[in-house]
This record gives sequence, C-alpha cells and structure tokens, in this order.
Amino acid sequence: MNLLKLFRKRSFDNPWKDNLNRYRLENAGQDVNCETALLCPPYSSSINLISTSIAKLSKHVLIDGKRIEGHNIENLLKYPNPFMDGYTLFQQAEKKRLNEGNAYILIDRDNQGYAKNLWLINSDVRLEKDGFYKMNINGSQQVIHPNDIIHIKTNQMDLENFKGIGYSTILRRQIGLWLAAQSYQATYFANGSKPNGIITLNTELNEEMRNKVRDAWEDNHKGENKNKVAVMPKGMEFKETSTSSFNDLQMKDIFNELTKQIASVFNLSPYMIGHDGTSNTYSNIESQNIQYLQQTLMPLIISWEQQFTKLFPSSTNIYIKFNYESLLRADSLSRANRLKILVDSEIMTHEEARAMEGLN
Repeated sequence: MNLLKLFRKRSFDNPWKDNLNRYRLENAGQDVNCETALLCPPYSSSINLISTSIAKLSKHVLIDGKRIEGHNIENLLKYPNPFMDGYTLFQQAEKKRLNEGNAYILIDRDNQGYAKNLWLINSDVRLEKDGFYKMNINGSQQVIHPNDIIHIKTNQMDLENFKGIGYSTILRRQIGLWLAAQSYQATYFANGSKPNGIITLNTELNEEMRNKVRDAWEDNHKGENKNKVAVMPKGMEFKETSTSSFNDLQMKDIFNELTKQIASVFNLSPYMIGHDGTSNTYSNIESQNIQYLQQTLMPLIISWEQQFTKLFPSSTNIYIKFNYESLLRADSLSRANRLKILVDSEIMTHEEARAMEGLN
C-alpha cells in the first residue's frame, strides 16, 4: 500500500498557478519569491537572526551523557569541508530552511561509516516514493540513501512530497504589501510632484503647449523642489485631485504592523528585528531571551540534533548536543551567585564552574 496516496495532493510552489492575476493581487501586485522576499527588511532580519543564532552555538559529541572532547565528528562540525567553515555552512543551511522551506547537506563517509565531509547542496532535490533522494550532480542524476543526507525542513509541510514550505510562501501577503509600500515610498520621493492635480488655463492649448506646461510644472515641483509653494501666472488654475497625501497613507503604521506580524510568525519579539523597544526593561528582555530560546530556537535545535545521528554508523550510541548555555546567561552577579550555590552544594566542582565561565 502506498501511504503517500492517503494524503491530499497539494502544491505550494505557486498557490495560484492557474490564476496569476489573482496571485499577484493577493500579494499587493508584487512578485514574491525566495529572492524578492529577502528585500523585505523585517523578514530578512528575522531569518538572519535565527540562522546566526543556530550557527554560533557550539556542538558537542556525547556518549552516555559525557562529552568526548576532540572527537573527529566534533572537528568535522567546525570544518565540514575544505571550502567552508562550520559556522558558514550551518548558517546558510538554516537560512535556506527558513526561506525556501528545505536545506540539504550531503554526507560523505569514510570506510568505517563515519562522516568525513559535509556538503551544502541546492534545494533542487526530490524525495521519491521509495524513500530515496534524487538529485543532479555535475549533470548526472544521483540516488541518495536517506541516511546519507541531512534534510531539515520547516514545520509547515507539503504532505504530497514531505518537503517543508518556506516562510517566503507563508508570509507572501505581508511581504508583498511591504514591497508594494516600499516601492510606492521610493517612487514618491524620487518622482513626487506635490501638489498633484489638474492645471487649467483660460486659453486653448495645442498638444505641444500642454506638454510644455506639464513638464514645466513637474520640473518645478519634483526632486529637490517637491512640496514647495507653487506660484502660478494669471489665468492658470490648479485643482488638486489626489485624495490622500503621503502622510495620510500612514506608512509608518503600515510598516510597524507588518513588522509585528512577521515577527509573530517567526515567534520573535518585534524589538529583536528593529521594532521600537523603548518599553522594554532589562528584566523583561532577559525573560524574552529565554522565551526566544524555548519557543523559537529549540524546535530547530531538536531537528538538527536528530538529523546529526546520521553522521555516525547506525550501531553506535554516540550523539550530538547543542550547547546553548550561553543563551541562558544572566548578568554577571546572578551567574556568580548561581555558581556559588552549585559549588557549595557540591553539585558542581570549582573546575567545572570556572570552565562554564571560560576561565580555565
């Protein structure tokens, strides 16, 4: 029995493939895809924040709960291949996961079954119904066993092919509205002719004269001259036809609201991506940072840790854990008091306390 047939067929590559006009209309007339979405500042900031937070966390190899320092896999995670360091690889992989919905890392193994190189590959990978991955490498199609590829995806899935749906698709309407507002703002300041309306004269003008009058008006009221007082000769009358000015459109409110909406989808506090944070205090920022770890990063960390089991032979009980202690750090005094209590209670040794603070 083919279990894939139990799921309703859906496609998220283009939600309105048969009706492009409707697709563009719902995106405020903008073409929103993985590339154009990154032109939206709060969206790009959210992805950069999360991807760099994941990439900078150290990764430890453990067996029975104890770290194995200097393990080959731990070194591999720092230097996954000759052309890319570990921070760059994992930051780019997480960025692809969030933006495009999926990221793939190909595992190159040694004779004992341990990973010896990790290669970040393009997202043009197909998961076939037999469970194997197919991809093009140097022009030839390769079949990859699922244990030989790290596949991380978003929590929104297309159940037709078990691939993640990128946030550029999930947030396409908010991103489209931001890009449309940004485009209007740029056009207004670049070509704005204020006031806008109709010029009438008490004499008949041919087409050449009408063009000269219009061009003269635009030259006098755009660029550096925009919004200046207009002086008109006798017999000329200007009637404003614009129903709303730039301020009437409340662009700041639009950007602020979109920033909050985008942040909420990523489980971020708006201040973390540049929204006004003047109401924050030190104490609630500390609690928000803990919330950031628990609600935003932990689901991603767990998925990475589970995929990292593929780096080892199937018979081993070695595993990898992220060290996110640095994200839980409070101020220096609070940390010192906590360590003192742990050492005095003989829960932790002096050496372990010094190592936690990087003093060894």
